Amino acid sequence: MVRTSARTPSTKRKRGATRPLIACVFGTRPQLIKVASVWQLLSQQSRLLLIDSGQHYDHAMAGTFYAGKRIRTPDINLGIKAKSAGSQVARIAAALDPVFTRRRPDAIVTFGDTSTTVGAAIAAAYQNIPVAHVEAGLRSFDLRAAEEKNRVLTDHLSRWLFCPTQTAIANLKNEGITRGVFGVGDVLCETFREVQSRATPNDLFTSFGLTDGDYYLVTCHRAETTDNPERLRELVTVLEDLDRPTLFAVHPRARKNLIRQRLWQRLKRVKTLHLVAPFDHESTIAAIAGAKAVLTDSGGVQREAYWSRVPCLVLRDRTEWVELTNCGAVRVVGLNLTRVRNALRTRWSIRTTRDTHFRKHNASQKIVQILLRELTSR
Repeated sequence: MVRTSARTPSTKRKRGATRPLIACVFGTRPQLIKVASVWQLLSQQSRLLLIDSGQHYDHAMAGTFYAGKRIRTPDINLGIKAKSAGSQVARIAAALDPVFTRRRPDAIVTFGDTSTTVGAAIAAAYQNIPVAHVEAGLRSFDLRAAEEKNRVLTDHLSRWLFCPTQTAIANLKNEGITRGVFGVGDVLCETFREVQSRATPNDLFTSFGLTDGDYYLVTCHRAETTDNPERLRELVTVLEDLDRPTLFAVHPRARKNLIRQRLWQRLKRVKTLHLVAPFDHESTIAAIAGAKAVLTDSGGVQREAYWSRVPCLVLRDRTEWVELTNCGAVRVVGLNLTRVRNALRTRWSIRTTRDTHFRKHNASQKIVQILLRELTSR
């Protein structure tokens, strides 16, 4: 059921009004973090409609972000709960269709690679509403992953493709997409720099008896692992083998499937392993900063570890962020116990990436400038 706040902007243009109406559509915590970098700039120069699909319905994952006043409460919440990826995309697109018919935004902005990303792009494209995709052009070249399907479909439906890296631009060119492509940098970097100035791991050290630089942080949320019993067992084997105290921030889906596969109690018996609910963003940055290494399947955590100059092991078979492997910040180890051990026991040398786009720190400003220039010149 769609819930609309009292202050949802009217889509009927007032006589003489020149400011375009832009809809930002999101639904997961990583998207909320990216929206936080963009929405305030957009709201200063446009009429802004914030739409939450409800994809992350767990308060620990999303609600705290609103409570922290990093972003205002959405104008519309679609209330789409977690289903299979295909049905979730379809339900989000179907729920947005009447919203776009009623509001008629001049453009929509969608973020990343989730069901919400592609569902919003499909709904807008069928109504000939131009789509702006933030984090366009990323590729893992693994079409088995839902995220890869979401990226490819969204990019081919978008008018404006805001790329964080030079590799992303090259990926789009290889697919025949060259118009409307902009190398703007990574919007996540702006939020990271703002949060990093406040984040301190001292509370974590006190709560869990940890020592700075002598523990691991683990996050794992992607369906390719958490929904796969065999890979989930491999993850548990990796966690049991770690040689230092470890914080495992357990995603709700991972926790549900660990319990379902009777692996939760097995993890609870590991004396050095702390099973904790997902941290808010500020605490996540603090936990990364204090860690000896991070083990994750998250694209966002990979970049935050790089900016924190903390070694990062990717618990997948590949990464979209090849810039991070090229500069020694990330090693792709999958769930292979031997590769994990070797990566943790060898010396790391993290260099600054050579990618000039990825090194930019004003992606949001560039995105807003380009969007408003193009929309007001029509």
